[in-house]
Amino acid sequence: MSRIRALALRDALLDEGSFVSWDEAPLDVATSDAYREELAGAAAKTGLDESVLTGEGTVFGRRVALVA
Repeated sequence: MSRIRALALRDALLDEGSFVSWDEAPLDVATSDAYREELAGAAAKTGLDESVLTGEGTVFGRRVALVA
């Protein structure tokens, strides 16, 4: 069984165009070049700069929070 990715889940659940992200760019906490490269690789693979997607949107017009 495959897992649905955060962006696909957002698009499947929320009314089109209703998502408003609560996320901000993370602080640069990389302690080494290797870790910085690992973070950049993960961001390129997932399209996200964090491990969780948070925000709000609507489902059939009702305001909801999304954490994916």
